[in-house]
Amino acid sequence: MNLVTISDSIRENLIKHEVIPDVINDKSFVPKGLLIISYGSPDKEVVLGNTLKVEDAQSIPKITFTVNLNEEQEIASFFDEKFTLVVTDPDAPSRTDNKWSEFCHYVVSDLSLSTKSGTTDAEDRVNFTTDLKVDTIPESDYKTLVPYLGPGPPPKTGLHRYVFLLYKQKPGVSLEGPDPKNRPNWSTGIPGSGVSDWAAKNSLSLLAVNFFFAQNKDN
Repeated sequence: MNLVTISDSIRENLIKHEVIPDVINDKSFVPKGLLIISYGSPDKEVVLGNTLKVEDAQSIPKITFTVNLNEEQEIASFFDEKFTLVVTDPDAPSRTDNKWSEFCHYVVSDLSLSTKSGTTDAEDRVNFTTDLKVDTIPESDYKTLVPYLGPGPPPKTGLHRYVFLLYKQKPGVSLEGPDPKNRPNWSTGIPGSGVSDWAAKNSLSLLAVNFFFAQNKDN
C-alpha cells in the first residue's frame, strides 16, 4: 500500500473518530505522511484509534515520521526546517463535558529530521522515513515547551482520545507554549479551545496525525 492510499485511510479514521473536526478544525486536511508511534513493543503501538492501557503510555514514545512528497527538492528543504510535536486530549474531563478540553499533554519544538531511508513510489512521489528522537537527543537540540504527561483519564469518563500532531514551523517565528502549570484548555480558560487555535497563533502547518484511546480502569 503506497502512502497516498495510507493518507486516505488516515483521513477516514480521523473523520470516523471525530478527530476532524474536534481537534483538527480544517475539514479538508490531508496528511503529508505517516506518524509511527511506539511505547516499546508491537502491542503498545499507536494505530489510528486502537486502545492502549494507561500505564503503558506514561513515558515518551519512540516516534518515526515517513513523509510523502512529490519532489526530491521538497525532501531536501525539510532538512532546513524545524518541527513541533504535540499531544492533546479533546475529551477532558469526558467526551460529553469539555470544560477542561483540550488538555495539553506535550509540546516539543525545534525538532530536526535525521536521515534514515528514502524510496520513490510508482508515481514518483518520494517517501522518506526519519526518527524524531525526542527522548535521546541532547535537550539543547530542541525545546520542551510543555513536558510529557501520560494519560490520566478520570474514573467513569469513558474512552479518551490522545492525539499526536506533527507540525512544520514557520521560519523566524518563536513559539510560545501554553503554561505547563495550566494545561486545561491549553491555558486559554476557554472550554473546547486547543491545539488548532494555538497552532494558528504560532503559524504552524500540520503535517501528520495519529491517535489512540485510553480509559480509567474504573469505568
